[in-house]
Amino acid sequence: MGSNPSKQKEKRSQSVAEVRILANGHVPPRRTVSTLSRVAEVSGREKRNPEEPVVEFPQEEYKDGKLGITSKDTILNYLDSVEDGELFCDPDFNADRFALFYSDRDASDFYWKRPVDLVEEWQTPQLMVDGVTRDDIKQGTLGDCWFLSACAAVSQKKEFMKKIVPSDQPLCGPGYKGVVHFRFWRFGDWVDVYIDDLLPTVNGKLVYGRCTEPQEFWVALIEKAYAKLHGSYEAIEGGQSMDALVDLTGGIPRLYEIQDKDPFLYRMIEKAQQKGAFITCSRKGNWKLSTKADPNGLVSGHAYTVTEVRKIKHVRGEDKLVRIRNPWGDNNEWKGSWSDSDVNWTWVDDQTKKEIGLQAKDDGEFWMSYRDFCKQFQEVTICQYGPDFDGDGVVDKFGCYACVKGRWECDKNAGGSRNDLQKFATNPQYILTLPEADDFDPQKDDPDLEGLCSIVISLMQEHRQSTRNVKVKKLQIGFFLYRTEDPTKKLSPQHFRYTPDSGKSGVYINYREVSQQFELEPGHYMLIPSTFHHNEAADYMIRVFGEKSFTLEGPLE
Repeated sequence: MGSNPSKQKEKRSQSVAEVRILANGHVPPRRTVSTLSRVAEVSGREKRNPEEPVVEFPQEEYKDGKLGITSKDTILNYLDSVEDGELFCDPDFNADRFALFYSDRDASDFYWKRPVDLVEEWQTPQLMVDGVTRDDIKQGTLGDCWFLSACAAVSQKKEFMKKIVPSDQPLCGPGYKGVVHFRFWRFGDWVDVYIDDLLPTVNGKLVYGRCTEPQEFWVALIEKAYAKLHGSYEAIEGGQSMDALVDLTGGIPRLYEIQDKDPFLYRMIEKAQQKGAFITCSRKGNWKLSTKADPNGLVSGHAYTVTEVRKIKHVRGEDKLVRIRNPWGDNNEWKGSWSDSDVNWTWVDDQTKKEIGLQAKDDGEFWMSYRDFCKQFQEVTICQYGPDFDGDGVVDKFGCYACVKGRWECDKNAGGSRNDLQKFATNPQYILTLPEADDFDPQKDDPDLEGLCSIVISLMQEHRQSTRNVKVKKLQIGFFLYRTEDPTKKLSPQHFRYTPDSGKSGVYINYREVSQQFELEPGHYMLIPSTFHHNEAADYMIRVFGEKSFTLEGPLE
């Protein structure tokens, strides 16, 4: 039987909607738009990350965010005061137990050594050997696969790694002073993080992240710099890959929960990978109990890097494959269909194997079918370093960008959710003006997008560490868009009661950042960021990207 093009298009549109809903972690009941506008947010969502740290930090509000950040002038002045022959010792991140742990754990087996003391006499320690690659990374005993899998993803883009890991930093010989510096994106700005090169060891060996080459040290040192930003190594046990990807790129993250064998999600991953987006995936489970792989070779509660997707033609047909890397970088690899030495590869010609770089090595990287991928992994994170307007996983060029920072203050503008419309109306209200529709090409573009403006909106709550032993409280956040005819006046509680929203981020959730894309008619829109609970104080940042010029003003008084 022949296929019906209109039905195919309808099915694809439904798939897009389902993926976006799942990305926000919530599937609302089927209601009309008019009914939705009158339904209160009964509850927000506390998302517990499977890679939770062993010991919980106490929590408090964000303070100054300067933890781990020291100005270049301060470092240079410090180095000028160091006598000849002495090496830099970081006064802000001393090589002691407190740099390792925030909890009361025994550190008597740990000794701090510099790279020059960790190589053979005939070897020369280097920050990087022949550049940076994903194959460099080997995870140690620290549960920070969420960070290392992000490093592996970003390592495939040289321009980003050059920004994050400045070259020409000797670890011995002329010009060596024992100091190394990295750059991370923190709440809208690139910041420099300086550390000394003393690294934690046990029995003379690096115990945490390291490079596969014994004379290369960028992995161990970037991990230390990231730990400094969080207060200790223990503080980066457990986290979300999408946060690490943003810290490394300043990009826009989207988290997708895998539901069955979704062909649209595969296409989105494929196109995102082709255009250079950064992709990770994770398995649910308790990482604290997973010191070894399951019988199938995969590790529960663990984050991996998606390094390639490919459709493979062979004598029996065609298969969709995904290549994945375990940050452990060892023989803990997938043991099922399409694994390194699987019989399926006998169906594939030698030229194809060569093109995809097939190797039977115990390096943590492996292929698997997309069908098995959907069965074994539960989440995919795609981080674009520019907005993806049409939802196809491809980074689109954008003509306009706006960023504003603000603060929810108790008894002033921290109005909480729509459960109480009087209070909700006190939240900050920004005017987003879209003067004209995007350019439309009837030969390439979806007819449903004609006359609309493609916009990507991201809301991030301030979540940088302020002190070493207290975490910044992570609130349930979200945002709404309402059409308005008067861009000079704030919207009233009555407006929210009787007028449907034009878009929203989804259910309130305790992520550091929530983002969503919209296709809107030209006009004026009120953009309202809020926390779920009333009177929760926090700093926030809104980023908006558009194909055509727009304005973002406010908040209105």
